[in-house]
Amino acid sequence: MTSPKISLNKLGEYLTASPARRRRIVHDQKDPRPFITARYMDAREVIVDFLASGKTDDNKLVMRAKALRSDSSGTEFARQDRIASADAIESFLEVADQIELADLEVVPLDNSTSAEMQIEGVSVSVRPDVLFKDAMTKDVVGAVKLHFPKSTPLNENAAKYVSTTLRVYLTDELNSVTADHRKCYVVDVSTQTVTCAPKSFKKNMSDVAAACEEIRARWELGA
Repeated sequence: MTSPKISLNKLGEYLTASPARRRRIVHDQKDPRPFITARYMDAREVIVDFLASGKTDDNKLVMRAKALRSDSSGTEFARQDRIASADAIESFLEVADQIELADLEVVPLDNSTSAEMQIEGVSVSVRPDVLFKDAMTKDVVGAVKLHFPKSTPLNENAAKYVSTTLRVYLTDELNSVTADHRKCYVVDVSTQTVTCAPKSFKKNMSDVAAACEEIRARWELGA
């Protein structure tokens, strides 16, 4: 039997989902389809580069979205994914000014990089899209986690769970002593919503731990 695991964004959804949807989430995490092409890769790359540049050139994002829409090469899936990425890039631009970068160094992270934390026997894949470091001390102070799918948006409570867990990941796994809850962002691109981690985190992390206990139990019972 494989060990229980879940992505951070799916964990946020799980915490606010119906019982039937919770069962489906665990089933899909335990028995994923053999081949799932990663979606929104173009949007993720463009947005991360934009943040790393200090958000200096909005027009570059606009032109990139236009180029993606005009590219008719490849399969129908590839074309649809490029259009979805273009939509995501334009949606992100509407809320980009809510992410404060003053005095911060933006460190892009490869989406294939493993970034996990163990919670009640469940391996949670956190994978921030970027880290923020203090420009002077180089200490990790924050991060951004992007969420793209239109079909499963993160509601307010789900986003708070994700941002809280992201903050705890920085302190517990990256040993950050200067992590700032105001700089731990979850961006739901499709709904143009930016959520910072709340100052108080113990209650949220208690809920996260309880959810992971339930996920582990469902996993062991066959979901």
